Order: sequence, then C-alpha cells, then structure tokens
Amino acid sequence: MATYKRWSEVELQFIRNNISVFSDEELAKKLTEMTGEAVTYGMVRRQRRKLGVVKARGRRKKVTEPQAQV
Repeated sequence: MATYKRWSEVELQFIRNNISVFSDEELAKKLTEMTGEAVTYGMVRRQRRKLGVVKARGRRKKVTEPQAQV
C-alpha cells in the first residue's frame, strides 16, 4: 500500500514563492534538503497543479537564491 506525503503549509508556500525561480526538479531537490524526506519531481508537479500555480512559458531566468519563506 502506498503512503502519501502530508505537505506542510511551509512546503506549499515554498512552492508558491519559488516556482518562477526554480524548475520542478530543482524545487524537489531543495525540498528534500529542507525536510530530509524524499521529494520527487512528480510530487512537486502534482502539488503545483493542485495549488493552481502556473509556470511561465519559455525559458526561465537564472537565479540562485530562493525567496524568503513566510
């Protein structure tokens, strides 16, 4: 039986704040480092879609620092 991750509000806010800065894959790596839990590209993508957060089309600008969390 599959176990599902319960997303904290901090993690969801991190996705909302940084979707224009990082790709889904990069967000997954950052969240894995932050939480210590395995977060995959697919998990981030699914949550982004559930939140209704739309990525900008085209190539994104390179920024190395994530935005501050609330």
